[in-house]
Amino acid sequence: MVESSVAGSRVLVTGAGLVGRRLVERLIAENAKEIRLIDVSAARLAEAPPEVETIDGNINDPDQVIPAMDGVDFVFHTAAVLEGNDVGAYHRVNHRGSEVMATAAAAAEVHRFVHLSSVALYGFADGDAIEDGEPTPTAQAYSMSKAAGEAAVLEIGRMTGLPVVAIRPAAIFGPGSRFFTGTFMKRASKRPIRMVGNGNGSQPVVFIDDVVDLMLTVATHPLAVGEVFNCSIDPPPSQKEYVQAYGKLIGNQSYVGIPTWLVAGAGSVIVPFSKRGTYARQLPRNVRHIDKWVRYPMDKAARVLDWRPQFDVESGVRASVPWLVGQGLLDPAEIAGLR
Repeated sequence: MVESSVAGSRVLVTGAGLVGRRLVERLIAENAKEIRLIDVSAARLAEAPPEVETIDGNINDPDQVIPAMDGVDFVFHTAAVLEGNDVGAYHRVNHRGSEVMATAAAAAEVHRFVHLSSVALYGFADGDAIEDGEPTPTAQAYSMSKAAGEAAVLEIGRMTGLPVVAIRPAAIFGPGSRFFTGTFMKRASKRPIRMVGNGNGSQPVVFIDDVVDLMLTVATHPLAVGEVFNCSIDPPPSQKEYVQAYGKLIGNQSYVGIPTWLVAGAGSVIVPFSKRGTYARQLPRNVRHIDKWVRYPMDKAARVLDWRPQFDVESGVRASVPWLVGQGLLDPAEIAGLR
């Protein structure tokens, strides 16, 4: 692996969410000279470490983005709309916001623009989904907007010479992950564990620290420019293996699968009343996809960057225990899997 560092550099991070917060912590540890963090939420910014310059701003507004970019060496673009029924918000932030950020970065001649994309742009993939194929997003706004945002950033890079890299992470778990760690711990606390699906479908995930580590790796690696990289545990766990990894903490390995055909059939009733572009609009197909086996190969990152995820599911879940306890989702007195 090429050894390099962001030490002594000026960095701009967009988004004070799960990845942005963890990235800022790592940048501090890596001795970045100046760290700026831009977000529209004053509450999220208030939680930033004191070493960070916070900017209450909108990434869709060039008048706010351009000053934030002044003198910056690296941009890590993590800001995104992940959930909700405001279809327009996905496109404003995930697509248009990415365009605004990349355009400003090109004008500022930053050294590297790292774009956090998503495996969602592979849509209803089945089998191996590799980086060199054409994105096939679903009709859901999140999937479409992430595909459009990544395409816009890469095109701006080609047109202007901006050194861009895109990372496509699978579902991110670990400390701070409300759904893929918090919700799965809640599910694993039930006896028996009940999940939609037969449990044999894949659950592509990646630990938060591996996402951050890959972002820092591509920020300085000379062969990363203009490329896209998957970021996932490879091979992925099955859905049963993933939820039972949390159950193992409390000695619960039970599992009852609810047939997808049953849930898809019931869910079809709400489709005509659901807003276009939302998850519910494609609920039956989303549910049927649960039993599919999808893999996001890490061959390219290994070959080009000599990089591989360091956390498997078990080690990632173990590293999440302090956060789970702190959130009241795990009773220390009940922990069985760490003995």
